[in-house]
Amino acid sequence: MEDVFTAYFDCRRRKRGMYNSLVFEVDYERKCVELWRQINAGTYHPIRSIVFIVFKPVIREVFAPSFESRVVDHLIAQKIEPLFEEQFIEDNYATRKSKGTLYGINRVADFIRKCSANYTRDCYVMKLDIKSFFMSLPKQALYDNMSAFIGEHYHEDDLYTLLYMLRTIIFDRPELHCVRRCPRSYWENQPKEKSLFNSDGKHGTPIGRLTSQLSASFALNPHDHLVKEEWGISYYGRYVDDMLLVHKSKEYLLEVRERIREWLAERGFILHPNKMYIQHFTKGVSFVGGKVLPGRKYISNRSLGFYYDAIEHWNNSAAAEQGFAEAHGEEFVAVINSYLGLMKHFNTYNMRCRICNMIGHEWWKVIYIGKGLHKAILKKQYKRLAIYKSEIHKDLIPKISLRKINMVYDWAILNYK
Repeated sequence: MEDVFTAYFDCRRRKRGMYNSLVFEVDYERKCVELWRQINAGTYHPIRSIVFIVFKPVIREVFAPSFESRVVDHLIAQKIEPLFEEQFIEDNYATRKSKGTLYGINRVADFIRKCSANYTRDCYVMKLDIKSFFMSLPKQALYDNMSAFIGEHYHEDDLYTLLYMLRTIIFDRPELHCVRRCPRSYWENQPKEKSLFNSDGKHGTPIGRLTSQLSASFALNPHDHLVKEEWGISYYGRYVDDMLLVHKSKEYLLEVRERIREWLAERGFILHPNKMYIQHFTKGVSFVGGKVLPGRKYISNRSLGFYYDAIEHWNNSAAAEQGFAEAHGEEFVAVINSYLGLMKHFNTYNMRCRICNMIGHEWWKVIYIGKGLHKAILKKQYKRLAIYKSEIHKDLIPKISLRKINMVYDWAILNYK
């Protein structure tokens, strides 16, 4: 039971204000106990998910599991992640603590610098991608491999319960009991091979679940060791199914590509024929949202385009409604800083100047940009707490004593936090 409660508290972290999290939290103790009983009795089964289509960065089908299912995902993850971490290579970047896209971009830049001896000799960069990777994962083979690995390395008393939960989630078919949150016409623009609704039930795992991400990382782990240890590609990294290899010989990279193609084909995967890139390192390479060139790194044009769209959206809203900027300053600052915080890790000073120049004049009444263009700061008088205090002064000072005003201040501060 303690594991279930730990998984719940981990699951709600940084998502406590979301609707599903609030509904669960109203009676979370009873619900966690009931979930614990279902798991131990072998009657747990994932309840319906919400499915929708996203269009950025590419069109993709996403299944958002129920909060209860997310708790079970975290319960499984807290038990198997330490085992996976011992087996994964350093350059598997997805769904791992202290890793991620920025870490992967920095590693790629380091690969190129080392392989080219500080940009003084030739080396080549190759990128590969697996076609419809999540939809191609074979459920039975995935479960057999994961259960064999867990059975060998996991030595706690709840081994069979863990395998039961894993089997229930892997073989679940969320497309049969889900709720669509966008029109069916949205699926018309999506390739059929990228949707679970067109699967045979024996392949595919839903994008949007934590266990799906862990399963995807685990499925290609043997391939990672093969590339680095047996095929001699020291400079190799992977983010889910996006692979990047750096080597001094272009011919050897092409030879390794054929080996990778054969290895994947034996396991039911297809190397994407239109997403293979191989170039001299001086041409640069785009990888997981960044572009790496000799001695410098830039944010990708696609990510920069998202920033432009966000600023244009907020500018239009501020221009259309009187007082919008004053009322939504904190939300706007959060959006701006999410991008500036990423861009400060790249050579993007001129880009940040251009972006700041795009901000509408309505917003300059309530914000200013900090030194180095790394952070947008909301002026003190437009913070919500300051607005609350102002309203209290205006409405209550003529009516109540100073002691009561202080009590109301304390209440406002507590509610703000």
